[in-house]
Amino acid sequence: MEDKVSVIIPVYNTGKAAVKLILSIVKGAYKKIEVIIVDDGSTDGSTEYLKEFVRQYKLKFRGQNVPELKFFRKENGGASTARNFGLEKATGRYIAFTDSDDSVEKDFYKKMVDAIKKYEDLKSRDLRVALAVSGVHYKRLNTKHEKDIYCNEVKGRMPDESFKEYILRMLYTDGRLYAVSNKLFRADIIKHFNIRFDENMSFAEDTKFTLEYLFAAERVHFSRIEYVLEPLYHYNFGTPTSIVGDSSLSWGNWLKSFRDVENFIGRKRSKRAEKYLHRVFTRWKISHALAVARSRQSFGHKVQHVNIVKLIPAEIIIRFRR
Repeated sequence: MEDKVSVIIPVYNTGKAAVKLILSIVKGAYKKIEVIIVDDGSTDGSTEYLKEFVRQYKLKFRGQNVPELKFFRKENGGASTARNFGLEKATGRYIAFTDSDDSVEKDFYKKMVDAIKKYEDLKSRDLRVALAVSGVHYKRLNTKHEKDIYCNEVKGRMPDESFKEYILRMLYTDGRLYAVSNKLFRADIIKHFNIRFDENMSFAEDTKFTLEYLFAAERVHFSRIEYVLEPLYHYNFGTPTSIVGDSSLSWGNWLKSFRDVENFIGRKRSKRAEKYLHRVFTRWKISHALAVARSRQSFGHKVQHVNIVKLIPAEIIIRFRR
């Protein structure tokens, strides 16, 4: 018997794109899905468009084995508030966060459920899967550049490596743990520990949510990640409603996210954890510089953005010069 997946889709002025996404989900291989559409105070007619679409969908497919659509509207507060609202409405065993202007392959949810349930019959603590992670088809809209990412094998957790150390290693060697959109989460862990998106963040809130989730998962002995090495999630970078591009230019945002990583690892750290933290920090400095370099800002503004030494607290500089 299939387990229900709750797919949470925040929408802000992306009604037509959301309908296209929802139709691809409906036609997909996995049917035990509730699609939770959260309109975050759209102002362009998306609300009416989506409400009518949902009404016609329910009339057409009443009584049939198709995904269930649930539509909600709330005052505008940002993607994090919409996702948190969706979590309150979710009733599935698993949770997926899918952005309205992206898309998924028809077997995305099926393969993700298969991955997270892979060792369920073995009843082994060591094989309890906390999270399923898929590859991504990345498309940069302004340049039309496309590529498949996160489809390569990753080095598994070493025998003498703690779970937190393993996550840190993934953060500096690979980017697939950063976002929530290419993942499948266990709803019971999210609900038991009341894990929510930080509504005061506009950058890397996905990463913070994922780290808090993994921290909680290990506490209840779910400490394995399964990777689906196929580009099943299609991420469109540079959509009109996206704020990622602008928020990534501020080094202060990257530094706040690094503090979330420090909180994840805790104060009592091994030498290996300290080394991994250093590497995460270095990777993010480089990533920030690249984001600035690729932006459309003037040269003068770019120089101001990458002059980050003044923005780095002295204790961090001292720690990583040891």
